[in-house]
Amino acid sequence: MKPRMLGVMTKSLGFITLLLVLTTPCHATVYHTLRKGESLAIVAKQYYGDPGKAIFLLEYNGVRDPRTVKPGRRIVIPEVKFHQVQKGDTLALIAKRYLNDAKKSRALAQLNRIQDPKSLTPGTRIAIPVEILHTVRKGESLSSISKRYYGHFDASMLIAGYNGIKDPVNLEVGTRLILPISDLQIVKKKSPSRPPAQPPTPSRRREGDAFLEKGTSDYFIGDYVGAVTNLKKAVASGLTTNDDISKAHRFLAYSYVALNDREKAKDSFRQALSVDPDLQLDPVYVSPKIMEVFEEVKSGDE
Repeated sequence: MKPRMLGVMTKSLGFITLLLVLTTPCHATVYHTLRKGESLAIVAKQYYGDPGKAIFLLEYNGVRDPRTVKPGRRIVIPEVKFHQVQKGDTLALIAKRYLNDAKKSRALAQLNRIQDPKSLTPGTRIAIPVEILHTVRKGESLSSISKRYYGHFDASMLIAGYNGIKDPVNLEVGTRLILPISDLQIVKKKSPSRPPAQPPTPSRRREGDAFLEKGTSDYFIGDYVGAVTNLKKAVASGLTTNDDISKAHRFLAYSYVALNDREKAKDSFRQALSVDPDLQLDPVYVSPKIMEVFEEVKSGDE
């Protein structure tokens, strides 16, 4: 090959490499080094405001048994990215760019509640989900996996479509699934906007936080009776922020719906709305049954 032609090819390859670097999405990775006495639930509450999201830290970091996590271990705190739609963008192009698969555009539409994927408005923010890996275990189904990671059974078809599963009923043990999670955002801890007149003592605050953490964890593993017991104790112990008070009543409502106690669920939603009037639920992560009760309360329909 002639030296001149070789030089041209080298420059062309260099330009292509530079172009790829410039167009590849950049996102700073957040790390956390575990301290003595910290659990993944505590870390999840610190970063996401929700100890129930410890399951995502567990799976994303390949932790098989949370009891084996020792102080000093450095873990990744996964977080969703956002893409601002530009002129000429399509969901297929966005899915290809961030998720390496244009076919995942349907999941992007569903997770972002986009009614017409063909008409994207420039400036719209698209949440790019965190991909969590899960290996199917004996006795698991798409429904049980949906319940574990999304808190309800209704994400089964989302999981099937995302992984190209044609026969969702016959799920083979050992199948590796990719689960798109779009609500992992790192939040800043808010100060209480309406502190109680007589704040609980530090020991009572710690007790309330512990009951709240245990109650939400009980809900996510399907122990709804235990969730109700611990969440009621959390409220009685004196939670200090409106976020925590609203969360306790919200998960009480979820648990009562699961226990088919519609009236108590409504009452709990009313309590949550009394401290957070702008409360909204995401139908992607909350079951239609819960949404129905919640909308009844918001509309004042007894």
